[in-house]
Amino acid sequence: MKIAIFGATGGTGKELVKQVLEQGHEITALVRNPEKLSINNKKLKIIKGDVLNKDDILKTIQGSDAVLVALGVKPPSKAKVVGPGTKNIIEAMKAHNVKRLIVESAMFMDDAVRKNSFLISLLTRTFMKGLYADKLVQESAIRKSSLKWVIVRPVGLANGPKTETYRFGESLELKGLFPMIARADVADFMLKQLRSDVNLHKIVLIAN
Repeated sequence: MKIAIFGATGGTGKELVKQVLEQGHEITALVRNPEKLSINNKKLKIIKGDVLNKDDILKTIQGSDAVLVALGVKPPSKAKVVGPGTKNIIEAMKAHNVKRLIVESAMFMDDAVRKNSFLISLLTRTFMKGLYADKLVQESAIRKSSLKWVIVRPVGLANGPKTETYRFGESLELKGLFPMIARADVADFMLKQLRSDVNLHKIVLIAN
């Protein structure tokens, strides 16, 4: 399988690259700073560019069978990258007739999570206001598309080994004040969606 990855230099993105290569697939990754992706593999093609540049995205997706998105900006940044970038990705996928799209979002996008957590609700209205607004644009564009999509909303992200013991569902009881999950497990779940239709057109929470 040939897979295009966006956000490959982030925490989850690097895990996606690592696990995709371990499974023997080919990758084309669009990154702004190639030096941040210090993986040398003949099945990894790196394109230097920007998700806000439609030509860069078209080149990245061309010839791919599926697309993985792990875009993000660090709050309190209000930069509009995730939403417009994802719109460009969807447009390019349609142009190249690529159907499968798996996207990492965040648990604070879940209405029930915000309702049940004063802290998370407060953060989305203050410190993470810009990121929340940007991801609203992203998720709306995905839902409105005709693609075969899955939106994955992980709880807090942490480094650690892949366990494959995580829980997932459209609604999920979260444990503890700050629930966490390993980025490796998020990547594992995202990759499993490439060959499964069980969660197609669903927004799925994932946690330990």
